[in-house]
Amino acid sequence: MGRFADDMGRLRDDIDAQRAARQTLIADTRQEVTDAARAFISDLKTGVQSLQTEFREAHADMAATARADRNAFLTQLGHAVADLQRQTVSLVNDLASERSAGRQAWRGTPARATSPPACTQPVAEPLTPVLQAWNMAFAPRKSTVRPARQPGLDPVWTPRRPGDESAPR
Repeated sequence: MGRFADDMGRLRDDIDAQRAARQTLIADTRQEVTDAARAFISDLKTGVQSLQTEFREAHADMAATARADRNAFLTQLGHAVADLQRQTVSLVNDLASERSAGRQAWRGTPARATSPPACTQPVAEPLTPVLQAWNMAFAPRKSTVRPARQPGLDPVWTPRRPGDESAPR
């Protein structure tokens, strides 16, 4: 064969070699991209899982802190309410004794040795009203049965004929 045929054979061999190299490059690149994507997704999953774990722990800590703060507030509020109840009972007793003394002075009778009837309303434990209010606010609601609605009158239906404009719609 001639020189031209040899050149064409070499050119064909070069084209086949370049094609094989290109296909190998594409396959290698595809595999690298797939491996990189899988590694990225795996890292992303790990990061999200650790973030969720940290969030759960932080949320549990915040809930415990909020619960402790809320309980401390309710305890303080209960003591404040009990103090107010004691002060109110004391003021009611003082007012009752002043009324009794004033009544006796108005009548001109000597003061009795016995004291006027005192307010004997029991003072609740410091947390009782607060806890009762708390329990009532967050207790599960009981289902209430509503009475059936009274059936009303249906609107009057009048048939309409085509071209009848006088009948209401």
